[in-house]
Amino acid sequence: MYSSASPRSARDTFRKFEQVRSFFMQALHGSPAKPLPVRLVLFGSFKEFEACRPNEFAAAYYHQTAGRDYIVMGHGGADEFPIAVHEYVHLLSRHSGLDLPPWLNEGVAELYSTLRPIADKILVGDLIPARHRALLEERWVPLAEILAADQHSPYYNEKDKAGSLYNEGWALTHMLCFRPEYREQFGRLLSGISGSKDSAAVLTRLYGRSVAQIEKDLQAYLRGSTFQGFLISAKLDKQSGEIPVEALTEFDTGLMLNDLAYRPGKEAVRQAALEKLVEQDPKRPEPYRNLGYLAWQAGRTEEAVAQFGKAFDRGDRDPTLLWDYGRLLEREHGEEAIRVLSEALSQGGERMDIRLELAEAQLRGEHAAAALETLKPIRNIPPADASRYFKIAVYAHLRNGDFKSAEVVARHFKEVAKTDEDRTAADLLIDQASVRTRTPENGPVEFEPGGRPTLRRAEVQAELKQRPSEARPERASATGRFLELDCRGEQARMVIETEAGRKVFLIEDAGKVAITSGSNGPVDMACGPQKRPARIEIGFDQPRADQAGIDGVVRTLAF
Repeated sequence: MYSSASPRSARDTFRKFEQVRSFFMQALHGSPAKPLPVRLVLFGSFKEFEACRPNEFAAAYYHQTAGRDYIVMGHGGADEFPIAVHEYVHLLSRHSGLDLPPWLNEGVAELYSTLRPIADKILVGDLIPARHRALLEERWVPLAEILAADQHSPYYNEKDKAGSLYNEGWALTHMLCFRPEYREQFGRLLSGISGSKDSAAVLTRLYGRSVAQIEKDLQAYLRGSTFQGFLISAKLDKQSGEIPVEALTEFDTGLMLNDLAYRPGKEAVRQAALEKLVEQDPKRPEPYRNLGYLAWQAGRTEEAVAQFGKAFDRGDRDPTLLWDYGRLLEREHGEEAIRVLSEALSQGGERMDIRLELAEAQLRGEHAAAALETLKPIRNIPPADASRYFKIAVYAHLRNGDFKSAEVVARHFKEVAKTDEDRTAADLLIDQASVRTRTPENGPVEFEPGGRPTLRRAEVQAELKQRPSEARPERASATGRFLELDCRGEQARMVIETEAGRKVFLIEDAGKVAITSGSNGPVDMACGPQKRPARIEIGFDQPRADQAGIDGVVRTLAF
């Protein structure tokens, strides 16, 4: 906790937050294995708080930066416990992966802010008298306007209008959570509306009622005489024990205030302040990390990589930094990406996304055996990650020379494939593995993760020198721009724009296509239209009579 209030006030506020945290850990049946740091800020005066306040009516707020959560309060006092609960709910919502619209985000936070002990349980759902009274006595804003308000709306940012969003948002959340004909769907509402920009459509679809009907129900609900809450088996633990206090350094004060003062449009001011902090203490990693995120947001990727590297070299092992820095390194600095992602995995070993990203980076770096070791601990594969997992595993076995295992895994991949593109990719991989199993010396074709068959550069001349009796036959050729890889049929087709118009060429057997490339790296061939159409020369055989609609069968590709 950072505070410019009195030590007593700071300790009291700290203990209240510990009560709140303890309650939610009981209600949620445990805390995360590696919780992210939460920093509380309590200002000792309104003037200090005003410089960091996001709008003119906020008494407290939740603020997130890269790798750090803040809950910021303007003052302590009798009403700080509901505020503490409200802001902590925002933090829990964000870390649960929910992206709720403002009315529901604030409504859920207000719903829980009323929690109070009843015997050995906690009651959630008390009415908030001031909000209830305002809804009955003040001008009613049409519910459709409240549902449509986003983070930039006057109903979320202007003092004379925001009260309507908070009031109606709390009331609607209360009704949806407790009124019998609505409450059974409340869990589905939270998951279904997350990330949606059309609350009205979600509500209408989920409850089978128009917004006008829901609004009528809400007004009747508010005029009712009986309201429900729910009891949770938990308690508010009394927090005791000494909490040490120490003075904050000028550097850490500046770093914290820089985090809180940052808002979109203030990038230049923040950059200057961070550069000043670097001059003040060049050995601290945090300013470099923040400078990296500023550069990245502005599209200056190389600068971001350089700044993240300085933070990493100075000992920054923030999980968010490791994840972002590792992925940015993959394109140009593969070995360093492996090192950084390995560090990220050591901190978050249960994160499937880190494990898959590291395995893919190892695969690109020609460390197939290491990629398989990275995948090895995975036992239960979530459906959303199954396709990516099996693709990486197939490619790793192929490059490791274990073609039998590659074929087995490729068939598993086909079993879990959900799209036509994945099924086509699986078929290509099964063909590739089975061809290699029968004739291991066949072709230089390899495949890249992400559903993109990658055609590696083949040293064709060296191969011909080793086998001079197998001179490459003369074939017809076509040169042009590679526009699309059509994977919808049983065999992939390449669409080429030539001087004579568009031509379609069939990839009859990927294992028998010889590839040469103008670069030393892989050439991505993603199914569908190519984002950057490359110049290509295709050597092809004439199609058979039963191969209608194509101009040739691909035998060689030169990029």
